[in-house]
Formats: sequence, structure tokens, C-alpha cells
Amino acid sequence: MAMSAEKGYWDRLWQRRVGRRRFLAYIAAGATGAGLAAACRPGEQEVLPAPTTPEARPTPPPGQGGTLVLHDNGDPPSFDSYKTWGYRTHQAMSLVYPKLLKYKSAPGVDPLAYEIVPDLAVAMPEQPDATTYIFKLHPAQWENKPPLNGRPLTAEDIAKNWERFKAEHPNRGITADVDRVEAMAPDTVRFVLSRPLGAFLNYMGSHGMMYIMPYELFGTGQLEKDMWSAGRFVFRGYQVGAEIRFERNPNYFRKDRPILGGTVIRIVPDVATTQAQLRTGQIDATGFAVMVTPKDVPSLKRDMPNATFTPFFRHVNEWLGFDLREAPFQDKRVRQAISMGINRDEFVTLSGEGLWSMPYGALKLWYFDPKRNEFPNARYYQYNPQEARALLRAAGYERIGPYDLIFYQDRYAEQRDYAALLQQQLRAIGVEVNLKPMPYAEFYSLAIVAGRWEKALAYGSNLASDDPDQIFTFFWTPGSPRLVAPGLDPLLRQDTELLSAIERQKRELDFNRRRELVREVVNIMADRMYNIPMVLPGAYHVHQGSVRNMNWIFSAGLEYLDDPYKEQ
Repeated sequence: MAMSAEKGYWDRLWQRRVGRRRFLAYIAAGATGAGLAAACRPGEQEVLPAPTTPEARPTPPPGQGGTLVLHDNGDPPSFDSYKTWGYRTHQAMSLVYPKLLKYKSAPGVDPLAYEIVPDLAVAMPEQPDATTYIFKLHPAQWENKPPLNGRPLTAEDIAKNWERFKAEHPNRGITADVDRVEAMAPDTVRFVLSRPLGAFLNYMGSHGMMYIMPYELFGTGQLEKDMWSAGRFVFRGYQVGAEIRFERNPNYFRKDRPILGGTVIRIVPDVATTQAQLRTGQIDATGFAVMVTPKDVPSLKRDMPNATFTPFFRHVNEWLGFDLREAPFQDKRVRQAISMGINRDEFVTLSGEGLWSMPYGALKLWYFDPKRNEFPNARYYQYNPQEARALLRAAGYERIGPYDLIFYQDRYAEQRDYAALLQQQLRAIGVEVNLKPMPYAEFYSLAIVAGRWEKALAYGSNLASDDPDQIFTFFWTPGSPRLVAPGLDPLLRQDTELLSAIERQKRELDFNRRRELVREVVNIMADRMYNIPMVLPGAYHVHQGSVRNMNWIFSAGLEYLDDPYKEQ
């Protein structure tokens, strides 16, 4: 499909709001999956009016916008992502430590677009050649707290943070092409790469990459439990199991931001209590943790008529994986057959809303819709049980299994139902699986960190990425400790077509050309089906009607807290 048509498809998805007509359709159908489908039938892309909100008052001065209470469902294991890499750590760090670049949060920006804009950098970097990036820095300073005592943040901070990053950071492998980082002047830093890296700027802006931290405290252990600000807010305390508190930093390098006087991350683990606190106004906004599904929206809309409901998809690389050491799964016809035996639209109906996943999730700028056959081998995504059985017979199998199907049942509300539906669909084409739910810690070690399960299928995901290359590098590169499936390494080493395609997209700097190269990778992966992309359930961000100017995006970097304020 042409880029303009593709853009229209996504714009209609993101602009959708839950209005009165759709709400009544939900209620009339009993707020079931059928009701959700009836309220927004396939092919209907109805753009409904935004919720009615009070007339906006003038934006208050910086720091006078009240304290916003943001939800999360668990405690950060530490405040140092080098030690405990994960979104909860990143959320806290993002309020205190700047990055060179960040995600764009502005009116009309899609929650999963991940467009890159300057943060600590004054502007996007100068690029005198394909491997050099020169960043000019805002005049920033550290918090007036020992041992930093308000000293300037300079290019030396960037260079020393990079030294730690390349030695310790869990994601350091994706930027292995960075040869050196040089402090050219107090306000100027230069990155020199050994070869072009198309995703470099995306990585510099990623919510899971390099936050600028005080190098004096590296190796002391203090950064795991305390924070020294050079960013938007100052850390003011943490009560385990309850909340993390921040105040606006009066010395932030952007004097006109944030408008908020403070932020509290309130920790509420369960969905029911979270939604109750939304209803009573104790929580102002949901954050990165998904706590509102399409089926929750009708009752929340009834009780919160002035709230804003922003739809998005649970963006991860959702897949069905195999132990590729098992004989049946070494034949790509078997893998193709299993994909064609999956009716993805039934998964969408089950959750109310959903999107067929790419190998890297639902990235808007990199989405090629398999349902619309936007690449030739998308045919292997299409539900065709007759062809699936024919492929199995051609591979020499009438029936396969039984194998265990391992999954983490509490990952989201529909997970057990999804697993049961998958079991039913596979049985219909002659593949037998037994459901084996696992506790999170066990499933994490066997399937999320890397594919380490044995003699089974797995239903899960690994990562909410912001660039396809991140997924390709971590999970699809021979020798990586995080390969997505057991037994994948020898198959990849023989698959020179796929590896060459991944390398071509990695080295291309022009976005439009790189986008087409990524499409080639997706097409080859669809032919191989080393693992099978599944369905991303729909979800909703919610914030109160009293919260103004919140342009929410699905990011643990909390970029969307620059502009909002609370009407008092």
C-alpha cells in the first residue's frame, strides 16, 4: 500500500475516541467481545468526537501546574538501569537524568511513532559524513547536592557516560559500531562510528538507552538508591510499595518546562484498585503499565465522562515460538502451516481490539500490514486451514505433538484465553499442544531473556522496541545471547539471504530507503517463520479531564510530562 494510504490507516486508529454512540453499542451488546465488534465493525473506521472537557484556562507559569499522580503497578528494583534494566527503573531515571535526544510528544503524534527530537542537545546533530555526529549541548547543571554541588554538566559527562555504557549497559551490543566519543569543547561532543548505523539517532533517543548520570558516583553503589538531577525534576523520596516523589527542578535547562510543580509515581499493583482510584481521582493518569483494556472502557467512560481515552496497541514482539531443534519444526513448511492455521482475527475479537503483529511489534513508522498483504509472503499470515493441512502432509506429517505450550498466564487479562484459543486452532490442523502456564520468573528466564525452553512451544514476547534493528540485533543475530528461539543459531548461520537483508537495513541512513529494506527483512522472515508473529491486544491510556495538554505516548521515558498541568 502507498505510504499515504498507510498513514491514513494509522491516523484513523489513533484518532479514534470512545464516544456516546460507541458506548451505547457496547452496552446494548452486553459489553462482550461481540458487543465490541458490533460497536466498531470490520471496515468501519469511525472517527468519533473527543470527550467533552471543561473550557481550558490559560496555561499556568512553569512550576505552577500542580502535582500529577501517575500510575505504575510495581516498584523499580533500583534507580540505575546498568544494574536493573527495565521500564520501572527507566521511568524514575527519565524524570531526573537527561538524554541527548528523546521521543517527540506533541499534539497529533502517535503513541507508537517514536519520532526523535533534541533533549539535552540544542538541536539534531551535525553530520559532516556518514559516521560522524556532533552534538551541541544546552547549558545544564547538576543538582546542588554533594558531591556534585551544582557543577556544570559538560561534554565530559557525555564521554564518561559512554565509557560506562559500552562496558556495562545491557543494550551496548546494538551500538557496537560507535568507535569513540570525544569532548570537543565543554558544550560540544562528537560521536565517531566505525561504519554507518541507520538506527543510531533512534538509539540515542531511546527510553532504554543512555541517560546522563553523574560520573563521580559510578562504581559507588549510590546511584542504585538515590538520584542527582540535571533534568526536569528533582528526586524527593521513595516509599516502597507506595510512591516515588519528584519536584520540578528550578535549574532545568529549559526554563519554560515543565509546567507541573511535581510528579508522583503511585504504585498500585492490581487492575481493580487502579481503576477504582482513577474513578475517584486519586490517580490522574495511567502510564506505561497497561491497566485499561477495550472491555473496561464502557464503565470507565460512564464514571469518568470528562476523561481522555487514548487507544493504542500493546507494543511488543508478540510471537509463537518453537524449539527448532525438534525435527518437525526444522521444516519451514511445518512452521508456515502452523501460521496459516492461526485465525488472528479471532484473537482480535477475543480482546475487543487488536493488531496483527510484525516481528518487532506495532511500530507505526515501520508497520507493513500483513492482513492487507503489504509484502509478498504475507500470505503465510492469512488463515487457510486447508492449505495448512496440505503443507503438513507435504512435510510428511498428518499429526504433530503433543508438545507443551508454555506461557505466562498473568501477562495480561486475555493471556489464558489466548492460549486456549491457540490450542483449539492448532488442534484443528493436526498439531496438539498441552497448556502449561508458568510463573513470571520461570517464563522470563526461559523465553523472555532468550529462547531457552526445551521440547515445547512458547507463547510470549521479549521487548517493546523503538526501532526494528533493535529486535534484529538482539534476537536474530548469530551468536547473540538473546536469540529468540532455541535451535535458531545454526539455522540463521545458514540463512545468508536473511542475514544480508538485516545487514543492508542496518547500514542505510536514508529513512525511506531503509524502510523498504526493513520490508525485505519482514518478507523473508514471513517465508521462514522461525517464530510466528501473533496479535497485539488493544489497550487504552486514560487521564483525567482536569489534566490538560497531556500528549501521551507509550514510553517509559515519560516525555509527555513536559507540557501538561492540572486545572486547580
